[in-house]
Amino acid sequence: MGKMGLTLRGDPPRKIVVTGREWGAAVDGVAISIREIPRDEPEQLASVSAVMKNSGHKEIPLVVPGWMHFYQIEIEAQLTKYGRALLRPERQTEKLEITLGPGDATETDLPVGSLYELRKPKEYKIRVSCKLPDGVVVRSNELILRP
Repeated sequence: MGKMGLTLRGDPPRKIVVTGREWGAAVDGVAISIREIPRDEPEQLASVSAVMKNSGHKEIPLVVPGWMHFYQIEIEAQLTKYGRALLRPERQTEKLEITLGPGDATETDLPVGSLYELRKPKEYKIRVSCKLPDGVVVRSNELILRP
């Protein structure tokens, strides 16, 4: 389950490493970084690690409609059948309330190779974005995927 970006109760806590990452422009002290998760095997589908950190001085309360609906993935590729089913609006049944304190970060694995048709041998530019409670949009750095 850990490879799908899901955390179960028995999973050990993840240590979020924020050093050595490229970041999108910070908005109100919040920035997002994405990078490809190394694959164990060449035929393994691509996944992206998305880290959001609060470099500001105040807490940011977030109501997250499930991480797959919180982040908007910007990529020039069609959704797979699985991706269309998973990202349907009526699937937004989960609501997580978290507070991102000053200096805190949260990480989510996004299974982009399962969500999008990335089978053509080309480069795919990808970014993720999210909307903060005040309506401001934060965008990540751009990443080139070569599936």
